[in-house]
Amino acid sequence: MNNSEFYNTIRLISKHQNTVALIDIKEFRRLKKINNEYLWQPFEIGNLPAIPIQTIGFEERFKATNEMVKIKLAPIWAFLTNQKRVITPNIEVFEFTEHSKYKPHYTLFRKAISNPHYLTSGTLDMLLEKPVAKEENAIEWNKKSSSTLLVPADELLLKAFLTKYQSELEEFDTLYKESVDVVKQLSYYQKRLK
Repeated sequence: MNNSEFYNTIRLISKHQNTVALIDIKEFRRLKKINNEYLWQPFEIGNLPAIPIQTIGFEERFKATNEMVKIKLAPIWAFLTNQKRVITPNIEVFEFTEHSKYKPHYTLFRKAISNPHYLTSGTLDMLLEKPVAKEENAIEWNKKSSSTLLVPADELLLKAFLTKYQSELEEFDTLYKESVDVVKQLSYYQKRLK
């Protein structure tokens, strides 16, 4: 990889900001309190097949020494309908490094680090050991795809989807708000027991 290819790759990835993809509704879970237990429940909202997710930006980190320059880009996703951030089981990062000492070269790695704030993967007992629940935990995306960047949906298809499922997406936003209330209760419970 040469200098031009290296920086063009960074530009190519950053161009995915504001793209929207339709993600299978079965990949999402919401937090509910049933019989005094906090449970993760799948969604069923009419015939809604997918949830629109938007890449709203990238969290960037930059580090430079005499030997190298390292740039890390982590995509930030949000629900298109309410712009609330989405939490996933892994924090996914592209790590670009320009090595300038000895034999100059470039490296690109994709890393997926376990997300300690992702609650769906644990039992109630494990929840007490995890960080305190935040609003983002109301609905979690059990992201199955190994690809980091979302492939954008076709604009005409997206418009037709948003029109056809408008009432179901409004119901999704209502369920999100209900789940936020449950998360607040869980957060209070965690703080009390810690």
